[in-house]
Amino acid sequence: MSDRFRGLAMHRVAACLVAGLGFLATALTWAQVANLPPGGPRPPNWSALPDWNGVWERDGDIVWDDRIPVGVPQRPPYNEQYEKLAAGAPPARGGGRGAGGMPGMMTMVFPMEVEINPREVLLIPESGPARRIYTDGRLHPADPLPNSTGHSIGHWQGKNLIVDTCCVKDAVRLPGGGPHSDALRIKERIYAPDAKTLVDEITVEDPQAFSKPWTTVKTFRRRPDWEPVEYNPQENDREFVIGDKPAAPAPQY
Repeated sequence: MSDRFRGLAMHRVAACLVAGLGFLATALTWAQVANLPPGGPRPPNWSALPDWNGVWERDGDIVWDDRIPVGVPQRPPYNEQYEKLAAGAPPARGGGRGAGGMPGMMTMVFPMEVEINPREVLLIPESGPARRIYTDGRLHPADPLPNSTGHSIGHWQGKNLIVDTCCVKDAVRLPGGGPHSDALRIKERIYAPDAKTLVDEITVEDPQAFSKPWTTVKTFRRRPDWEPVEYNPQENDREFVIGDKPAAPAPQY
């Protein structure tokens, strides 16, 4: 092999190595190290966990808070600075409801599957990303990677799940399409008053953007004879019949 071709071959090998290292560096951002403190709380036993497994449908209207009278604006309690930012913000994708991330995904109209194990509570909506609530005693990461559902840690108080969520990325809008700061925190108390009902009491705090906490209560109804499907309004557009009348078409966002 001539020196010219040998040099060309070495250049290509070096380029492949650099590309491979670049891919590896990128791949390392696909996950983050769990912040499990030494001697921290142990995961609960299976026998202590409530039976929330299955598919649930959110009850109520497609609004942030059903307790607010119809016609009254449902806006976050912004301070003066963020009120101006919200007024000048461009429309959000998906109609501005914020259903693709936290906290808006907990107001979703789509069915949601719940799976519980000692390590986590997994919430899987038909539309949008799944959400993990870790219950194994871990803390929030020291250097978290913001994402659409945030980072959620919870602990059980009897059959009540107490949740703290941080690290929702800036691009995720609040219900209604408004912005938030990186100080956003979401507190939840999730419980089942009976076998067919699941309640999520939500408090959203943002000391940089809000003048006070923003609260709501969401109720979900158990659907034991449902199974989840992929939400695709272009393909899953069949007309379903309930009794002798067609069901209302799925809302388009």
